[in-house]
Amino acid sequence: MAIKADDLCFRDLTEDDRQTWGELQASDPDLASPYFSFGYVAAADVARPGVRVLRFSEAGAPIAYWPFRPGPLGTARPVGGPMDDLHGIVAAPDTVLDLTGADVTRAVGGYSFSAVPSSQRRHGIIGQVGSGNQVMDLSSGYQAWLDERAGDSSNFRREQRKVEKLLDAPDTIVTHDIDDPAIMKRLFEQKSEAYRQSGHFDLFAIDWPAKLLTELLERRDETARGILSTLSIGGKVAAISYCMRSRDVMHYWFPAYEEAFAKQKPGLALLFSLAMWGADNGIRELHLGLGETRYKRQMATWMAPVRCGTLALSPAQKLATRCTELSFKVEGTHKLLDVPAKYARKYERAVLTGTWRA
Repeated sequence: MAIKADDLCFRDLTEDDRQTWGELQASDPDLASPYFSFGYVAAADVARPGVRVLRFSEAGAPIAYWPFRPGPLGTARPVGGPMDDLHGIVAAPDTVLDLTGADVTRAVGGYSFSAVPSSQRRHGIIGQVGSGNQVMDLSSGYQAWLDERAGDSSNFRREQRKVEKLLDAPDTIVTHDIDDPAIMKRLFEQKSEAYRQSGHFDLFAIDWPAKLLTELLERRDETARGILSTLSIGGKVAAISYCMRSRDVMHYWFPAYEEAFAKQKPGLALLFSLAMWGADNGIRELHLGLGETRYKRQMATWMAPVRCGTLALSPAQKLATRCTELSFKVEGTHKLLDVPAKYARKYERAVLTGTWRA
């Protein structure tokens, strides 16, 4: 039986679609992150309208959903732009889709992706190996995770002792799953400052990223909702963390700490506390996101592989992809030859964020 793909506005999906989407997500462990949930896509569409979905059906029954944000040349991108640490197609693990068919290419000229689960190579989304998603395994409880990591690294044991000393101090107070506009405002300020110091575009200089986090915090959707946490020392907030959780997976998303308390490592202490709280509240995996930073390597039990790159389907997208690849290849050989690669990066940031200021 042939598989059919329908290009739909996300808001036109039905309650039956929501239920089927959830069942398909639950069938594949690689889709456990709340990023793949119907609830997250719904929040992203509220914060920044325009999300579309390719719904794949066989014999009239939906078998897969591909949410995306359309762009120039018909290039599909993650629904949350640079906010999406993970993205891809929601389907059962034994489902294989042909993305080169006419019903797909009429809607999607290509796909620009930065962190698709490696298992989605079966759909032809290949690209290159990217920085994997670091995962803390809490399925056997906090203490089991702690024992495993402590047994693996003496550096971890040293950090653990510092953290436990801070958490046990009488003037340390930790709160989880709160709703406090003043704390959210301070988090946005801290992240904006961090972006500026690192030379990256300040995501919170535009309105929709903060709107997305606020939407997730307020909607209380069990498939994707915000978790705001703080650690205070002596009555002053020293660290803030914004996570996103589903029923049993939590993504460590936007952490921040006050520079005045840096030596006490309040951000790391809050992460340990989040792991303890999460394990007590049904979380079996705490995802630390992409990258090889030291604290992620120390805290993670394993790394889930991802792919990054571009899937070129239309002639225009194939030409653009070849030109971009060539510009990166010659970059650094001459100042004038650096211009196309810089423009390509600028263009991608602008499309992902929705502003040429990026």
